[in-house]
Amino acid sequence: MKNLIILLLSFVSWSAYAQEFPLKTSPFDIPTNGYIKDLNNEYGKYVGLWKGQWNGKTIYIELKKVKYYYNDSYPYYIDKILGERKILDVNGNVELDRITNFDYQNPEIWGLGFPTGYNNMTYQSLMFYPKNMCDMDARLVITNITPTQMTLHLHGMMGYPTSNCVHDAYVQQHGEWPINFPKDIVLTKQ
Repeated sequence: MKNLIILLLSFVSWSAYAQEFPLKTSPFDIPTNGYIKDLNNEYGKYVGLWKGQWNGKTIYIELKKVKYYYNDSYPYYIDKILGERKILDVNGNVELDRITNFDYQNPEIWGLGFPTGYNNMTYQSLMFYPKNMCDMDARLVITNITPTQMTLHLHGMMGYPTSNCVHDAYVQQHGEWPINFPKDIVLTKQ
């Protein structure tokens, strides 16, 4: 009887583990409610609080690894990187703070996933969905990452802006979106 219980517990443990798949696995190649997991801690180097400066401002970006659930016609779990930002002006006053109330449902930064072409090379990138930008998005291309530094490049505002966007006049006049984010920055892990 004791051996039967041990065998049953071993099978249950193995069955639960068998539902985990490595990051590069397609959601269509796993069973319903399977888990595409960061089994080798590939996301670990991105997770944390990052800090950088541009034009006298200071930016903080917090990236977290979370177990995310897609509840659609083919439900599954997947490890994702989610992020938010905080920006201080030249005098240290807060211009924007999304880190304090980190939004796990609709974060501004989302990834990793889609490699992006940049300067004739392919790099990892994060999707950037800045709030109040009329549904436009961009990519944050990661061209370098070490245990203490990460280099980001804001790559193109994409999408179809909502009609009557509050930024229409600015975009027409300046040819770009009034986004409070550096085009290129080296961040240091805190």
